[in-house]
Amino acid sequence: MKKLHKALTAACAILAGVGMIQSPAIAFSLNSSNPLKLMPLGDSNTRGKGSDRAGYRDDLWELFNENDYAVDFVGSERRNPPDDWDKPYAFDRNHEGHGGYAIEGATYEPDYQLLPNVSDWVSAANPDAIAFMAGTNDFIFQETTAEETRNEMGRLLDEIYNASPDTSVFVSALPPLEYKWAKSADEVEDFNNLIPELVAQKREGGKNINFVDTRDLWSNDDLSDGVHLTEEGYNKLALAWYDSMVAAGDSNSTDTEAIADGNHADDGAVSVPEPTATFSLFGVGLFGMGMLRKRKREA
Repeated sequence: MKKLHKALTAACAILAGVGMIQSPAIAFSLNSSNPLKLMPLGDSNTRGKGSDRAGYRDDLWELFNENDYAVDFVGSERRNPPDDWDKPYAFDRNHEGHGGYAIEGATYEPDYQLLPNVSDWVSAANPDAIAFMAGTNDFIFQETTAEETRNEMGRLLDEIYNASPDTSVFVSALPPLEYKWAKSADEVEDFNNLIPELVAQKREGGKNINFVDTRDLWSNDDLSDGVHLTEEGYNKLALAWYDSMVAAGDSNSTDTEAIADGNHADDGAVSVPEPTATFSLFGVGLFGMGMLRKRKREA
């Protein structure tokens, strides 16, 4: 069993009477018996690419299971990793990671779009939670603007909640793009800075949604080809998802130290509920600060 460095959780510091973070109703529980139905949703950085054919999904699966949380990945895809994957352990391969797909609009195939399909995928799988990260292909293939892609993401989120109103959605910022997509790289940065406002709007409408703030998580060193993450980059993303879901969920794990022991660097992912216009924020704790160290797997 691989030794994992688990997240260090800090408490929220909010003065009495000043206000509070608005939290949506808990729509799922984390425990050792009733599996959390989790849908990984996105493009090839969800599916996996290059040397890490499972992306973050195998790492996230391990984090849940090694901390005694039952999880059931759901979705219509099972193609990555391939059947001859040479790693010495198994994990749940179901997902909705679709390589080359934009949120909306054509890429190198006209029907490679998440928005027209997401309602059917969510209705079929009925997930408790969704880990959603997409938009990179909109910028690469369509040279779209940050505002246009933010609006497309908003429509996709509406489709998810129309299909499954109680699903909890965790939205991550995008990895950076390398210099060869200079214009798109700037738009990606602007898009990432628009996501918190979009998430806050959905929360004000009563949706179970959280922003997973990965904006400072990666550098170009975490990119294998300028677009897709390296194994270390996927490891970092897995821990960001994990920390966010443990912080937001109703945790009933038999492992009471699930995220309270371990040693983490100070430059990892921060995932906190976004404040809204209705509730003022005075101070927040930083949930799940850290990064997952690279783990070597031997065949």
